Amino acid sequence: MSNSVLFELNDGVLVATLNEPEKMNALTPGIRDGLFEAIERANVDDDVRALVITGAGRGFCAGADVSRRRGGEVEDRQTRMDQTGVSGRVVSAFASCEVPIIAGVNGAAAGAGFGLATCCDIRIMAKSARMGSIFIKRGLASDFGAVYWLPRIVGVARAYELIYNGDLLDAEQCLAVGLATRVVDDEVLLEETLGYARKIADGPPLAYTVVRRMMLRAQYMPVAEFAEYEWTHQRQLLTTNDVAEGFKAFSDRRPPKFLGN
Repeated sequence: MSNSVLFELNDGVLVATLNEPEKMNALTPGIRDGLFEAIERANVDDDVRALVITGAGRGFCAGADVSRRRGGEVEDRQTRMDQTGVSGRVVSAFASCEVPIIAGVNGAAAGAGFGLATCCDIRIMAKSARMGSIFIKRGLASDFGAVYWLPRIVGVARAYELIYNGDLLDAEQCLAVGLATRVVDDEVLLEETLGYARKIADGPPLAYTVVRRMMLRAQYMPVAEFAEYEWTHQRQLLTTNDVAEGFKAFSDRRPPKFLGN
C-alpha cells in the first residue's frame, strides 16, 4: 500500500486522495502505484460502487514529477525501462475500471494531471481550481490519454484549440467548454463530490459497469457490431435481481434497493 495515496471507503464510495502536497501531487512513482491500487480495489471489491479521485493540499495533480529529472543522476536501464509506457498503463487501467470514476478537482490539474482528470468520467471542480494541457508550451505533444479523451468530452474542434493553446483554464472556463460538469465553492468540494458519488453508489452497480464498457467500445465499434454488443449485455442485465427490483420498486412507488446481483 502506498502512503502517497490515501484511501477511505464509506457508503460504497472509495475516495483515493493523492497525498504528496509538497509536490502538488505530481505523478511520482508512489502516486502512480496508488492509482493502480485504487483501480484494482474498485474492480475486485464489491463494496466499492464508485471511485473518487482528489488531491491533498493546493493541487489535484501538477503533472510529471520533474524533480526526478534534475540533479544529473543517471538511472539504471531497468529503472528506465520500467518507467517506459507507465502513462499508457495508467490510462488503460482507468479505461478498464468497472465502476464510475469522479474527479474532485481541488487545485491545479496540469499536463499529465490534466490527462488524469480527463480519464475520469465526471469532473467536479473547486472554484479556485484550474486545468490545462500545457504540453505544447514545453515542446511536447500530450500523454496520459488527454488527446484520446478530450475530443470525446468537448468535441474535436474545441480539443484542438485547448491542446494547441496549452493554456490553464479556470473553473468557469472549464464549465463553459464542458470539461467540468459542476463548479462548487472550494470548502464544499469534497462534500459535493461525495454527495454525487453516493447517488451513483445507491444505483445498480452491474448496469454502471455495463455502461462504462459500452461507452468505451462505442468509440470504435461499427454500429451494427455495437448494437449486438449493447443488446447482449442488456439481455444479461434483464436476468438480474437488480432489474427485477427496479421494476418492482417502480410498481410499489418506492426507491429501489440494488444489491448488485
